[in-house]
Amino acid sequence: MYPNVLLIVCDTLRKDVVEVYGGEAKTPNLNRLAEDSMVYENAIAPAPWTYPSHVSIFTGLYPSEHRVHETFEVKLYGLNKFHEQLSAERMSEFFHSKGYTTEGLSNNVMVSPQMLFDKGFDSFYMIDYARPLTRESTIIKEARTLGRSPKEIFFNLLKKGRLLDIPKFYSYFRKMKKIDGLYNFPLDKGSTLTNNLMSYGRWHDMSFKFINFMEMHEPYETISHGDEIFKNYVGIKKLSQSRANYLKGKYITELEYLDSQLGVLINTLKKSGLYDNTLIIVTADHGQAFNEHGHMYHDTFLYDEIIRVPLIIKYPNSKKFEKKKGYQSTTSILKLIKSMLESGDDSVLTAETAFSESYGTTIVLPDIYKDRADYVKQKYEKVRKAVFKNGFKLNINGTDGLIEEFTKDGQDVDPKDYKEEFEDLKNELEIFAGKENFKLPD
Repeated sequence: MYPNVLLIVCDTLRKDVVEVYGGEAKTPNLNRLAEDSMVYENAIAPAPWTYPSHVSIFTGLYPSEHRVHETFEVKLYGLNKFHEQLSAERMSEFFHSKGYTTEGLSNNVMVSPQMLFDKGFDSFYMIDYARPLTRESTIIKEARTLGRSPKEIFFNLLKKGRLLDIPKFYSYFRKMKKIDGLYNFPLDKGSTLTNNLMSYGRWHDMSFKFINFMEMHEPYETISHGDEIFKNYVGIKKLSQSRANYLKGKYITELEYLDSQLGVLINTLKKSGLYDNTLIIVTADHGQAFNEHGHMYHDTFLYDEIIRVPLIIKYPNSKKFEKKKGYQSTTSILKLIKSMLESGDDSVLTAETAFSESYGTTIVLPDIYKDRADYVKQKYEKVRKAVFKNGFKLNINGTDGLIEEFTKDGQDVDPKDYKEEFEDLKNELEIFAGKENFKLPD
């Protein structure tokens, strides 16, 4: 009999804040889970934002292989046309082939039936707090082109003479305002509802359940708390480091809250007698930046705070394996699951190298900010790739052929001092990029 499998993606959770990795957040429930688990030190997300990273987790392919990623022309919701064309086997489909029942629960609209992530699942639920967002996606798309706050959107509607459209958006923002007061939002972004579903939901023999928890994702104050991050993003007004530190403090609070909710979930498994025979995988799709490299949040750059993620795996009956040197791309999770179901070990999870890549910004500039288009293009609209190997990392802006990072054990070093290692990583990126138009530095 195969084990049950529970895949938990803690959306936007960077590795270095988690207590088991030496982070400042107090995470007693993750600590207890870690005692029964393998804690992997070098997990790398294949992309710096949700959509392509989840597709990679589900298919075992990098974004350059599955092609469901942003381009200079296609952003956010436009990726559905790429996702629809994807023929690769999904994790959910693999489980079906083995006779599993499959269930998905997501708190993130980017990982939803609307984004075609329900393929292969017997059931896939969007958690309640996000339903007004998913039901009114047309309004959301239009709002993104008009402004980043209610005030900006209404001003732009007036400027365009669209007085009759104002009630539609007013109704939308009233609904968004109500969400702020539901379920202790924004501290709770659906985890209470998720745990309620998990406590009442049935686990069959051979069940696969996927959960996306959204607590670590912005916003950290209210759903419409202002556009300071966006103004920082487009170079209008720089966010102060003290403000970035304050938001990171909120982020830490979110993790401690999420940890308590993970404790509820794990206790549900224990009380149901399911814990021992369940393969539990806890990871993230990407991390979150707080001005460490002059950038807030995520989506474009490949710095460690954005692509180094936790990976904690409790194997059935808390089985342990010998620790191995190397890197664990989250694209290898599917290979690991297949290996475990065939009584293998965790060898397929760790490799000598791991990669991450992005293809430009995901942001759609509102009309009111069109004068910032050149700034955004010059700073963000780049193809970036990073490679990790033997403690070194090389991060390249391949549109301009520029080095954005060369590090050893997380510290910046000069390529001239490590010529052999630098050339080796360049060669790895050249092979990885393949036929893509990707410039390497001289």
